[in-house]
Amino acid sequence: MLTLGQAAKLAGTSKTTLTRAIRAGRLSATRRDDGGYAIDPAELCRVYTVTPTTPETGAATGRVVHQATPAGDPTATPCDPTVTARLAALDAEVRGLRDLLAEVRQSRDSWQQQAERATLALTDQRPTFWRRLTGVAARARM
Repeated sequence: MLTLGQAAKLAGTSKTTLTRAIRAGRLSATRRDDGGYAIDPAELCRVYTVTPTTPETGAATGRVVHQATPAGDPTATPCDPTVTARLAALDAEVRGLRDLLAEVRQSRDSWQQQAERATLALTDQRPTFWRRLTGVAARARM
């Protein structure tokens, strides 16, 4: 989990911008005991383009761009190849589950129709109270 300051450095925005994004619901974060925010790195990566600071690149210098939403489509630039692969696997699983659900619904409807036909067939063969009383059903069987 990242603090608000760490997340702002990674995203290249200010802490105020991240706070506004959290309050607007664009970025998910949890409150810590000290009143600050704890931001999941994957959540930060989902909303903002994250540029980690490494010894090779050095600290980010220059002007901080103040914007609440990232430029471009955040799904177009995946943060991590493993996240992209997992997302693709989950999409495939969702498609499979939807297909299975459609098959189960079709099977349920088929069984329901069969049960309704069987119920109608059984109710048509049983003589009613008046037919039993008058003996109409008994004559029909003879």
